[in-house]
Amino acid sequence: MIQENLIKYVAVFGLSMMIVILLTPLFIKLAPRIGLMDVPDERCVHKNITPVGGGLVVFIAFNISCYLFYHYLGGNLDGLVNNNWWFDFFIASSILLIVGLIDDCFGMRPLIKLAGQIVACTTLYVLSDYHVNLLNVDFGFWGGLIFVLIWTVAIINAFNLIDGLDGLCSGLAMISAIGLAAIFILRGTSGDALVCIALIGACFGFLFYNFHPAKVFLGDTGSMFLGFSLASIGLYAGGKGSFLIILAAPFFIAGIPVTDTLLAIWRRSMRKAIAERQGLPAVKVMQPDKEHLHHRLLNHGFKQHHVALVLYAINIAIVCIGVLVMVLKERMLGMLLIIGLFTIYLFVKYVLHIELWETHRLIRLADKTPGLTRLSMIFYPAFDLLWMSMAVWSANYIASYGNIPVHGFMNWAAQFLLWENPIILLLLYFKLYFKVWQSSFFKDYLYLILAILLGSVVSLALLLTLNEGNNVLFSINVMALFVLFASVGVVGIRIVHYFIRAWATDNANNDNARHIIIYGAGAYGILYLHECYLKNTSDPGTINIIGFMEDVLYIKNDHVYGKTVLGGMNELSSILTEHTVDEIVVTGDVSDDVCSQLKNIINNTSIKLLKWDTLATHMV
Repeated sequence: MIQENLIKYVAVFGLSMMIVILLTPLFIKLAPRIGLMDVPDERCVHKNITPVGGGLVVFIAFNISCYLFYHYLGGNLDGLVNNNWWFDFFIASSILLIVGLIDDCFGMRPLIKLAGQIVACTTLYVLSDYHVNLLNVDFGFWGGLIFVLIWTVAIINAFNLIDGLDGLCSGLAMISAIGLAAIFILRGTSGDALVCIALIGACFGFLFYNFHPAKVFLGDTGSMFLGFSLASIGLYAGGKGSFLIILAAPFFIAGIPVTDTLLAIWRRSMRKAIAERQGLPAVKVMQPDKEHLHHRLLNHGFKQHHVALVLYAINIAIVCIGVLVMVLKERMLGMLLIIGLFTIYLFVKYVLHIELWETHRLIRLADKTPGLTRLSMIFYPAFDLLWMSMAVWSANYIASYGNIPVHGFMNWAAQFLLWENPIILLLLYFKLYFKVWQSSFFKDYLYLILAILLGSVVSLALLLTLNEGNNVLFSINVMALFVLFASVGVVGIRIVHYFIRAWATDNANNDNARHIIIYGAGAYGILYLHECYLKNTSDPGTINIIGFMEDVLYIKNDHVYGKTVLGGMNELSSILTEHTVDEIVVTGDVSDDVCSQLKNIINNTSIKLLKWDTLATHMV
């Protein structure tokens, strides 16, 4: 049986790969005739006009392989995705294919593209008659549709956003498909695994032409199809197997793309809020930028193929952890917690500089904007309720050794109210929701922990009184876990907020800081920015990078590593009026005429004009 399945695995993989290898050269020749060519702009990493829309070949190879598998290779293997599901998927993915081809050929507004994605996801949901049942709660038709749309559209757009580098999207999709196939093989659903293997073969074949230097790009046609395929297979094949797969699969299926998308939403949302409060031109959350993970690695000096390989390695690690979690389940919970904490540390130290900076800028406005202060008074109670609801479920889940702890929404709601009401009342009694946490003391955090502990004891007493048949030891275990989880979140969010605000205040009030404008927003300007932060890690308040100057007009008001491009030479006088400036640092190759103009403008001021290169900084 194993040998027979292995032969089918190899046959489906080889067939899918060979179809792509044979058809892609034909597509490369055809693309210019039908207008499927990508002309690079200022955001593009590549410099040459390249055929785009190669995802059409991946779509053809995958679906031909699935058709032959189900009709001629004995498609009656165990699995939740069968011939009927594949036919429904083919119809839905064809809709998405058309949307992608139109976008690659003519361009398309984001909202129209999103509408096309929703139509494709809804089509598959309706045709397949899929039912969402989580925590023993049937979501019904409309609830299930909303869940499926959020799941699938999120992963589609995650892969769409990450497709900015040669071979990156197709390689990450292939690794994710390998992880899904491994999970299905270990679960004994070889039919589901074969569908993944068809996708693996198509991606592998496409990498021959898509890896750096790329001869053809996936385009939105391919990136959306790969995201749709992985999201659908993971949901329809894995979602009915275990709740743990539903909970963790978005990160294990698309760890790098999902993370990159969340970071993009974070920093753009911060910039949008800042722009609104400062009366600046609107910043759109969907507005593209050059601060994705692969852009940051490129800015650190990595070459394109090195960036792809680094992100492949990280995705392989994520997928391996995912496979272990799916197989070992509760035995991996402790290790997963350690890995999660270590990952958070690495992200804060090496990845989140831009996002934390934008958050810092928004928090600094809190002292000037009463609306933000009122918002913070709402934020803490809302966060506490949300966090404690998750803490109730998590404590019961672990104490039940991974079994579904609460059956039905009403039962869960009753448990939640029983555990959180005493704590909320105690927090109000101690006046902790009326506390300005920026000026908090250690005793305030002790009161927080005390309120959680006393409230949990009251909840335990009520639980044992109202339900005499309850297992006392089990209830005590639940209480101990709940106190631990609730304390980590409720206390932790206030500590994090305190340190961020303290950092923001220190930076804002440091009168000895050197206020610097960087002339040149290109590679040298970014290198200088990095050097400033590296040299001042022990006391970041000694410098204040106001922003960049750049004479390229179309990037005015853009952001480069969290710093605004303020304008060019013509705007320098108004920039000096609006900002306190101590130094203008010229980076890159700048002509003597430009330096002379800068000298003339700052001639009667105390502003220093410096020239920087990778060897030294000197006066001009």
